[in-house]
Amino acid sequence: MPLSRRLILGFAAGAASLPAAAQTVAQPSAAATQDVLALREKIRAAVAAKDRAALEALYADNFMHMRDSGRADLKAERIGLLLAGEQTIETAPEEEVAVQVYGPATAVATGASAIKDPATGKAARFRWVAVYVRGDAGWQVALSQASRAPVRR
Repeated sequence: MPLSRRLILGFAAGAASLPAAAQTVAQPSAAATQDVLALREKIRAAVAAKDRAALEALYADNFMHMRDSGRADLKAERIGLLLAGEQTIETAPEEEVAVQVYGPATAVATGASAIKDPATGKAARFRWVAVYVRGDAGWQVALSQASRAPVRR
């Protein structure tokens, strides 16, 4: 048997032996994607309404946001920033949003947002990622991170 055919057959046999969960991990789930996008809208609505209780329910207890500076905001700090009106990745206009679903309880959203720098008054573009988990309380934000994107030319 030619080498290339053996490689193909070997690969096919190996892939068939993988657990079903590993084969389907990146397949999209329309319902979970819609749930995550709806959660992002719930956060915006809670911020607009200054609803601390709603925000407390939408963020996991061990939530952490990693800033571009390397500073980490924990749940209480992040909610405080949101309620103070600071523009964040949760509230800024977003573009290029994509949601990847990894099983029934984990999803990752990525996107870009222009966020106004309070010091300069100018908007800077950030790329961000947020991890969502589903537990007994439904979907919650577990982790997020934002990095300043290179200036487009």
